[in-house]
Amino acid sequence: MSSNKLPYIAQVLCVFFVMLASKSHALESSVQLHKVDQDESYGYSLSIGDEFFNQKAFNWQVSYNRLEKVAISDLDETSEVWDKAGFDFTLQTVDLSLGYRYYPKSYNKFISSLMLEFQLGASINLSENKLIPDPDLNLDDVYFAEQGDINPVMSISLQKSFTKNSAMHIGFKHYPSYSDFGSISTVFIGFNYRFGRQVGY
Repeated sequence: MSSNKLPYIAQVLCVFFVMLASKSHALESSVQLHKVDQDESYGYSLSIGDEFFNQKAFNWQVSYNRLEKVAISDLDETSEVWDKAGFDFTLQTVDLSLGYRYYPKSYNKFISSLMLEFQLGASINLSENKLIPDPDLNLDDVYFAEQGDINPVMSISLQKSFTKNSAMHIGFKHYPSYSDFGSISTVFIGFNYRFGRQVGY
């Protein structure tokens, strides 16, 4: 997908966000630090979300994600020379996710402050990731991910609330097939903060 389609994608995301936020009572913001399942790779996420129709167990989330120094798992199949050169890339995505939250019921204050969340969604690639061959070889550029590529994403996390508005969480995020990069997984730690009108608490 060409870069001139990015403004259209951004507009669609903005409309999606405005439609959901217009029904919101208490938006939830989040920041996460990620460690990718590669030696030198790391990243972060910034997200915002809310409940669906005031249902505490169901929520949506929109997040911006950036992963640094991500290598391609099967680059040796493209070129052994490129594989040995150790190329890595920066990945930037916007993820749209739907989630289910389980709140354990207990008289124990610690257990009742926990929440388990499962998320499933689509990740839209914002960056163009390619290798440019030596001009003398007269070969076309090799694209591993193009702007606008859509890939599945899923995650599971455990959250510990400290107040009505704040919490910390740890979790696991997985891209089963990120364009031609193959499978990418991360472990993360994050902080949540809820703001706005809160109903039903």
